[in-house]
This record gives sequence, C-alpha cells and structure tokens, in this order.
Amino acid sequence: MSIFKKRNKKISVEEAINRTLKGDAQVNALDFAAFAQANGITFDGNKDGTGWAVGGTVGDSLGYMMINGASKFPGPWTIWFNACDFDESVPVDEALKEAAWAHVSPCGHCHKGWKECGSLTWNIFGKEFESLCHSPLMFTNPDAPTLEHVKKLTLLLKQNKQGEPS
Repeated sequence: MSIFKKRNKKISVEEAINRTLKGDAQVNALDFAAFAQANGITFDGNKDGTGWAVGGTVGDSLGYMMINGASKFPGPWTIWFNACDFDESVPVDEALKEAAWAHVSPCGHCHKGWKECGSLTWNIFGKEFESLCHSPLMFTNPDAPTLEHVKKLTLLLKQNKQGEPS
C-alpha cells in the first residue's frame, strides 16, 4: 500500500517530490514545480499522490506528471505533454526541436477504448510523427539541460492553450 493512500487529503506536488525522489531527480522535479507555479501553471493531483494534471484538470490540461520513484518506466518521475501539434511556423530554436523530437511517445495502446488512442499522427515543429500517444511528448526523469527544454515547451503549450501568439 502506498504511503499516500493512508491520507484522505490530496498532497502537494512538492510534498510528493520530497517524500518520493532523491538526488538529482528530486532537485529537478522541485525545480520544475517551482518554475510552473511561478508561471501560473497549476497542479491538480490525484488522491493517491502520484499524479498531477499540469496546467488544468485531467482531460483539459497541458499534460500530466507522475511521481512514483520507480526504477523503471514511468519513474522515477515523468511528464507527458498534450496537444503538441506545432508546425514549422512556431519560432523555436533547433535545440528545442531536437529535444522534442527525441522525446516523442509512441502509442502503447494503454487505454483501450479511448477515442484519443490509436496511433495518432502529430506534426511537432514541422516534422511529422506517426503512431504516437494522445500525449505525444514524454520526458522521463529529465536531467537539468533537458528540463530547460521541458520548461520552454510548457510555456509554449500554455500560450497555445490561452490563444496567445507563440
């Protein structure tokens, strides 16, 4: 039984990070949480304290973050991004494009019956990818340099969701 299931209230993302992660994973996850909150991006957590909708609620968010401390996928912490259909007109540097392209998430058909599932095609910064998850970008245990790209993508997705120019 998870230590988080013993509590009736939801725990904060920072509390889960501090309880679950160690070393660089903890430092980087806390850095992302502080960055997100400084930019008005909320975390809506589940009751077991392992997952959070990032920048909205499940079904209407920028993505989803899981903190489970596992030594294998999807741990120890992972961020998935939704709605990443950015064409080549979005002004980003090559390093960000390469980081995004290196973290595309193939569809694993993990949610049978979801209309969003089924090997989707996404255009990510002018490059088309087939057979991707409904959350087409996935960053598992990002190191500090990769986390900087995650932050930039988070802000781009926030702007996109709000209808602001990129």
